[in-house]
Amino acid sequence: MPSLAQLPAEAHHSGIREIANEAMRTPGAIRLDVGQPNFPTPKHIGDAGKRAIDENMTFYTHTQGLISLREKLVAKLERVNGIRVTPDRIACGPGGVGAIAAVFGAALERGDEVLLPDPGWPNTRLMLTWVGARGVFYPCAAADGFQPDLDTLARLITPRTKLLLINSPNNPTGAVYPAETIARLVELAQRHNLWLLSDECYDQIILDGSWTSPASLAPDDPRIASVFTFSKSYSMTGWRIGYVAGSAELIDTATKVLESNSSCVSTISQVAAEAALDGPQDCVGEMVAAYRHRRDVVVDILREADMLVNEPTGAFYCMADISRSHLHARDFAFRLLREKGVSVAPGSAFGEVALGAVRISLASSDTDLREGVGRLAEFVQQLA
Repeated sequence: MPSLAQLPAEAHHSGIREIANEAMRTPGAIRLDVGQPNFPTPKHIGDAGKRAIDENMTFYTHTQGLISLREKLVAKLERVNGIRVTPDRIACGPGGVGAIAAVFGAALERGDEVLLPDPGWPNTRLMLTWVGARGVFYPCAAADGFQPDLDTLARLITPRTKLLLINSPNNPTGAVYPAETIARLVELAQRHNLWLLSDECYDQIILDGSWTSPASLAPDDPRIASVFTFSKSYSMTGWRIGYVAGSAELIDTATKVLESNSSCVSTISQVAAEAALDGPQDCVGEMVAAYRHRRDVVVDILREADMLVNEPTGAFYCMADISRSHLHARDFAFRLLREKGVSVAPGSAFGEVALGAVRISLASSDTDLREGVGRLAEFVQQLA
């Protein structure tokens, strides 16, 4: 048998998926692990998808997506994100992850270095294995509210550094970077001639305050790529549709990557995405209000148990301190699942900074959150 590609073959699976797969095999488990909204896709969006099937809209589209969808995305990007682009500067991909992968494929070559946040979403590290690039991790310490340490980040830049990835609102921490931090990150990338990839998949899930899109601060910078998704804002995870906005040159090359691995996003999903953009937006506000309420519930439980790391202001996650258990985060997560029937994502899945923590997904019911986080707190106390 011929050998497999070394880097992907030797890479670890996502630590989130690892615990989630085990939870699927555990009857009655309380699922606080995966970032998947527990709300159904809004009815008007699902109905549009059904109509697309009935009207035989089941064929290939342009790789970048339906022109009608991209025109609607132009309006959304200006209205929500303060980003002005034209339809040719947008490409749709299979989820936000597909759009990020397309940018990596377009911008990176073997031996390049990529600055990634720690803690950070593990899929981006996995992508680097098939690009052949090397991840260099800049710390976002809990003591600093999981904000990036910009001085340390600047010292990590070398002649091989090619791309800086930032993620605000952040997965897994729920941190939102203030406008002045975003401005400094943009300036740093410009000064060192780096690509800046902004993962804004939680752009409309703001629990407190506001957030800033990097591209809105530097509208003429061709090195900024902004990635979004329908998965989180509209509870469309299984529809698999995201998109990237950037310069015409970047999008053209990213489209070649997409041509090679997906041809185009499902036409049915694209039609449903149009309905999401055109239809009532109350559903987004209602889900965000529910996440805000759940955040408050979980924060209260964790604070009472002296396990609160930070109070998230965006996305739908909260980190819990499990250091008193004296267990590695992965070992803790598996024992919590097996002994208490609660599944959370171990901090080790996201890097080195959060080894003494676990991530709780607020995209679960109030009942599951109260019971699950209560069992989590009891388990830490038991082990301590």
